[in-house]
Amino acid sequence: MIVVILRRAIRTVPVLLGASVLVFASIRLIPGDPALIFAGDHATPELVAQTRRELGLDRPLWAQYAIFLRRAVMGDLGTSTRTGRPVAGELMHRYRMTLLLAGAAIAFSVTVGVPLGIVAAVRRGRGPDKASVAVALLGVSLPTFLLGVLLQLVLAVRLGWFPVAGAQSWQHLVLPAISLGAFPVAHITRLLRTSLLETLGEDYTRTARAKGLPESAVVLRHALKPALIPAVTIVGLQFGAMLGASVFAEAVFTWPGIGRYLVQAIAFRDYPVVQGAVLLLAATYVTANLAVDLVYAWLDPRTR
Repeated sequence: MIVVILRRAIRTVPVLLGASVLVFASIRLIPGDPALIFAGDHATPELVAQTRRELGLDRPLWAQYAIFLRRAVMGDLGTSTRTGRPVAGELMHRYRMTLLLAGAAIAFSVTVGVPLGIVAAVRRGRGPDKASVAVALLGVSLPTFLLGVLLQLVLAVRLGWFPVAGAQSWQHLVLPAISLGAFPVAHITRLLRTSLLETLGEDYTRTARAKGLPESAVVLRHALKPALIPAVTIVGLQFGAMLGASVFAEAVFTWPGIGRYLVQAIAFRDYPVVQGAVLLLAATYVTANLAVDLVYAWLDPRTR
């Protein structure tokens, strides 16, 4: 298993390098001159040129990328052209808040989606199965921002169960986590149902029934573990997708995460912040997929 971990970890290095190249190149395609924005609209050409030199924007692109990569490896993501503060320090608090939100959303989706998928497979064609289909369709159909607004109107404004917005306590986390985790619930439910129906028809589950084991033991001990493999893959992919989709939940609930900060940095052409934030999200996405590969290898030893 250690060899598997090392092999999978080495494979992430070229992925991160490719992500850094794409981030560095794409941010340069955004219209606007960050030196002009930093110096001000009424700055003289001399001041703009001086600002460009101070920011290192007068150097060739390959030199700028080499400096960016060297600093990123050392944990230095540069200085914000808008605030003049280190990017790493400004990102970390927001990054923790986004991870907290994404983690709560994943916990909600797994807690709801896995039982729904199991019940739908065991009660195939019956009421619980049809109800899970309705829940899945609802979760797929409602966009994150629309579901967030509906949750605010019903659970926060009318019923007063949760705060409308903010991030002062755990109660503020509930509504954005539900709005962000509703979409993965639908995928986990339907995928687990399909996978579990397949494993329930395998020879080893029929053998378990023939030995006289109760149906709950057949499902939970013999059929569920191999059926979880596709669901685990979806969970990893959805966690990475949540890091990008969290900007909608953060905007609706004014959650101080990295998504809102990234949008503001793009508007102000803040190159260091955009590069650092996107690279950090890419590294998190790669790490999540690495964790999924390891869990996959644990669930199915044949993949090692």
